[in-house]
Amino acid sequence: MTQQQSAAVDIRKIACIGAGYVGGPSMSCLAYKCPDVTVTVLDISPARVDAWNSDKLPIYEPGLLDIVKACRGRNLFFSTDAKKHLSEADLIFVCVNTPTKLQGVGAGKAATFGFWEAAARLIAASCQGCGPKIVAEKSPVPVKTAQAMSRVLTGCQDGVKTRFEVISNPEFMSAGTAIQDCLNPDRVLIGGRDTPEGASAVESLSRLYRRWVPPERVLHMGLWSSELAKLAANAFLAQRISSMNAISALCEETGADVQQVSHAIGTDSRIGPRFLEAGCGFGGPALQKHVLNLVYICEALGLQQAAQYWQQVVDMNDWVKSRFVRRVINSMFGTIRGKRIAVLGFAYKAHTTDTRDTAAIDVCRGLLLDGAKLSVYDPKVSPEQIHLDMCLPRGSLEQPRRQGTTVSLATVEVARSALEACRGAHGVCVLTDWPEFRSLDFRAIFGAMMKPAFIFDGRNMLDQAALRDMGFVVYGLGKPLDPFLTQRLEEDFGAGGGGGQQLRQPGGE
Repeated sequence: MTQQQSAAVDIRKIACIGAGYVGGPSMSCLAYKCPDVTVTVLDISPARVDAWNSDKLPIYEPGLLDIVKACRGRNLFFSTDAKKHLSEADLIFVCVNTPTKLQGVGAGKAATFGFWEAAARLIAASCQGCGPKIVAEKSPVPVKTAQAMSRVLTGCQDGVKTRFEVISNPEFMSAGTAIQDCLNPDRVLIGGRDTPEGASAVESLSRLYRRWVPPERVLHMGLWSSELAKLAANAFLAQRISSMNAISALCEETGADVQQVSHAIGTDSRIGPRFLEAGCGFGGPALQKHVLNLVYICEALGLQQAAQYWQQVVDMNDWVKSRFVRRVINSMFGTIRGKRIAVLGFAYKAHTTDTRDTAAIDVCRGLLLDGAKLSVYDPKVSPEQIHLDMCLPRGSLEQPRRQGTTVSLATVEVARSALEACRGAHGVCVLTDWPEFRSLDFRAIFGAMMKPAFIFDGRNMLDQAALRDMGFVVYGLGKPLDPFLTQRLEEDFGAGGGGGQQLRQPGGE
């Protein structure tokens, strides 16, 4: 054992500030894998803490409730008593939200650090003279945030000083697979200062992870590299999705099949098959926010070409969503005013209740602006959440002043089942890849819809050939156009006519 490793702290008590999508699942898994370590998750919301202490958790993740039940009351606790648990902890995780700024310098791109600074000040006030503490950033933050946190921790202490060592430990779990991502991660990044104290803190946390993660997957690096790696990883994933969606538009216009093209690309060992599915736009709490954070950092450092490159990833994502809306309008005879359209799926992906930056919001708003009447069904997202998302401006849901906002329930109709949503509808838009949508009784749905009955498969998850055999007019992203659509275009505008070509390119200028 090296001298730095021998100086590592034996961590017995952990406190985590933030009981949200990151703090709750990650700390539950850590408690599950380290039964001799006491883990307390803190939050300022008594209602959220009460939910974590019940069988109706505030977030949905497959397998999460079982993990919580196995540990809660034994070595996993949820509390609002921050001062007590922070003062007793050997290691403090910071898992607070860093929403995008809505106004001021960097609005729409830069991260807001109000929660982060409040957490740092809370730690400093609670740990006055309590001995050395390790503070681990788990929230995604811009480069050199650890340096700023160290200054806040040190600068706002009075009297007996506490020595804080700030390290970076970004989380890479994904909604819908968070528990498996925590229990079997591709890698664990831990960044620290290049000092004996920094190395000791990094090794202390590494010892915990190595209890269940193979040592070669626990990666040590510098603080700035660790902070940047999280943003860069999500930017690369977003770039792959936008690239594939750009190819899908080309496939539609040439008669190619995007799934066949994607499969061919994915068999290249240099590329791999993941994140190559065409869709109606990426969403979620991370991808768009982190790409825009990266754009702002590049702009602030004078790297304009780099900023423009990453901005295009987001611009392409917005274009794909608006193109999908225009495809719906053009396919349904150029107008959807007064027509009922069923929307299946509102969460940004399957197996989660998370709707932050979900593509469904922009698609629904686009349809509403053209006069459609919407009926939305999602297996897990509550009607209250759907109405809230539809009424608030983009990006505002993460702002604290929006909590408890009163909204109009007349924005959209929320159905209790897929069949109810589709009854009397002219068209159906599939916007989330919930597995249950593959096994719906589409014959019953066809019988309940207006004719011609349109399906717009925004995730390419349905058996489109079988649906056409039932009588549906089907649109699939990056797929050859349905014969009904191509025949109508030829009849209305003449084969090869300029007007038909314009309609075949709903996303064109």
